[in-house]
Amino acid sequence: MELNFHLKGIFNASGNVGKAIDDIERFIEDANQGLLVRGAPEGRGAKVVDWHISNDEIFFEIRSDRYVRAHDAFIRLYNPLREILGKSYHIGLRGMQAKDYEIEVDLEGADLKKIEDLLSDVPEVKKIEIGEGLKIIFNELSEGDLRSHSVDKIIKLIQGEEKEELVYTVSKVRPGTRLYECKSGKNLSLDQDATELAEELGWVKRFPGKGQWTYLPPYAKLFRTISDVAVEEIPERLGFSEVLFPKLIPLEVMKKMRYLEGLPEGMYYVSPPKRDPKIFERFKRELAIRRDLPIDTLKEGLKDPAYVLAPAQCEPFYQFFSHEMVDMTELPIKVFDRSGFTYRWEGGAAKGLDRVNEFQRLEMVFIGTIEEVKETAQECLNAYMRVLDLMEFNWYVEVGDDPFYLEGLKDEKRDIEYPDIPKYEVRVESKGGSVSVGSVNIHGTHFVQGFSIQSPSRIWTGCVGLGLSRWVAAFLTHHGFDLKDWPPVIKERIKELPKIPKTLEWPKKR
Repeated sequence: MELNFHLKGIFNASGNVGKAIDDIERFIEDANQGLLVRGAPEGRGAKVVDWHISNDEIFFEIRSDRYVRAHDAFIRLYNPLREILGKSYHIGLRGMQAKDYEIEVDLEGADLKKIEDLLSDVPEVKKIEIGEGLKIIFNELSEGDLRSHSVDKIIKLIQGEEKEELVYTVSKVRPGTRLYECKSGKNLSLDQDATELAEELGWVKRFPGKGQWTYLPPYAKLFRTISDVAVEEIPERLGFSEVLFPKLIPLEVMKKMRYLEGLPEGMYYVSPPKRDPKIFERFKRELAIRRDLPIDTLKEGLKDPAYVLAPAQCEPFYQFFSHEMVDMTELPIKVFDRSGFTYRWEGGAAKGLDRVNEFQRLEMVFIGTIEEVKETAQECLNAYMRVLDLMEFNWYVEVGDDPFYLEGLKDEKRDIEYPDIPKYEVRVESKGGSVSVGSVNIHGTHFVQGFSIQSPSRIWTGCVGLGLSRWVAAFLTHHGFDLKDWPPVIKERIKELPKIPKTLEWPKKR
């Protein structure tokens, strides 16, 4: 991808810079030969092609290529020129703006219309022109815009349209490659959707929210038993300690996770209420008068989104270590959480009991040296497969194509260490195919860097997810609803299933 930059900008000074014109001219000549081409191949880089002064303003026109972007060149000029003006003339610089900025992009073979649509809602972008290539015309950019790399992020957004998912670049083994599978299979007990039968039997009842269910006593008993077996056989057997993690996660934590860059549309956002009793008094009055909820009034009473409902469950673990110095003698640190629901917006993909928006998981998280993390991940995977055999599932493990911490990402500018295989995805047979029931993930330094976790030696993190809600759905598909047909590891713990609560109309007669 070829890039050509054309910037017109201003430095604001604290006084008239006319008396410094000769020094400014010499500085620009030297910068064109050195400062603005530093790091670029010979003959490439940036150049001040025109400049002039007007009282307390210095105007620059800069052209450049991709090796030294014009906005970077503009910033490079600022501090050295400020030093010259301050030392010799006692004049300071008080900021900068890019008044006009255009970037011409040559994207051979790219879908230019798609990129135009992609940038149509970006506030920094004034206009898009499509000719032989793509021209991006920016609105006036402040010093904050320039120094926060807004332009670089927009370019990165365009480049992302040409790239495949980051996981395919990172993983040394092609995602989808099958690594392990069960040695013997069994015929599935059900020839119909487990969800339909669970509803008919009164084990679950639909909740008004999309992708939500009320799980009734027989289901809850089976769920808790499967959960207990999983906890005993995996985290407790491997020396993990139980913790209770928050499920309301501040947006600044999610930003460190990079979830907001990868899958912002997959989360539930939470807006706290304003401290404005008048709005809520009006809301209550309107509610009392109308049949419909006064949603617009309610919106007035809410602040901007500040949290998400936990989509990954491990977020608090990394935040716990953020800006802390790790004690290497305490490693590896291994904890697990099963204290509540996880939330992901599945949209139109939500269906049945195996793809829901609110579900239960067992989350295991660990931090240690590179070897400790690799060893822990393999131990977890071995224990995982052993429990799947105890459950008498038809299962296999493949290289995952969507590690949650890379999902949706197409680029990585940071110097991150990644493992050869970021994700081991565990799948079990379901009616008409297979369903993912969990994974083992190794993050490398993704979260170590994202959360600024300090250590005297190199450390990595990893996590293991057991999708317990899906385990129950898979269990029922494999073994049915009759206790006597269930595998010994479960049947020995459940002597009798509890009764379901009934009404005159529910569950409906079969």
